[in-house]
Amino acid sequence: MDKDIEFEYKKEHLKRLIFNGFVSALHSHKTLFKSAFSENNTHSLTIALAYLSEAHNYHLNAETFVVDNLELFGDRNEFELLFQRFSVYNNEFLKNSRTDHSHQWSDIEFRSYVNSFKSVASLLNIDKDQFWINKALSEDDE
Repeated sequence: MDKDIEFEYKKEHLKRLIFNGFVSALHSHKTLFKSAFSENNTHSLTIALAYLSEAHNYHLNAETFVVDNLELFGDRNEFELLFQRFSVYNNEFLKNSRTDHSHQWSDIEFRSYVNSFKSVASLLNIDKDQFWINKALSEDDE
C-alpha cells in the first residue's frame, strides 16, 4: 500500500476512535448530571457509567493504535495529553460514584479533557465547526 494512502487510512481510523470516544465521554458527562435530577437516579447513573466504559474502550484502542503507529503519527504530546486527561476524568467519575461524593471534580476534569480534545481535533481535523466541543462545554441539557 502506498505510504500516503496508508497514512490517510490510518488517520481516518484514529479520527473515528478519538471522535467516538469523545462523544461517548460527552454522553457519560451529560447523563451523569441529568441523573442528579432524575427520579430514578440509579438507572441514570448506570447509563452514564455504560457511556464512560464505552469511552474508555475507544480511548484505550486509540492510545494503542497511536503507540503501534508512531512512525506515522510521531510522538505527539497532544495525544498523550488527551489520553491522560481522559484517564483523570474516568478515575474521578468512578471514585465519586463509588464513594457517593459530589461530581464537582468530575465536571472540572471533564472540562479539562474537552480542552485537550480541542488540540487533537485541530491536529486531525475533527469537529471542524466545533459543534461537539461547544455541546460539551454548554450547561444546557440535550
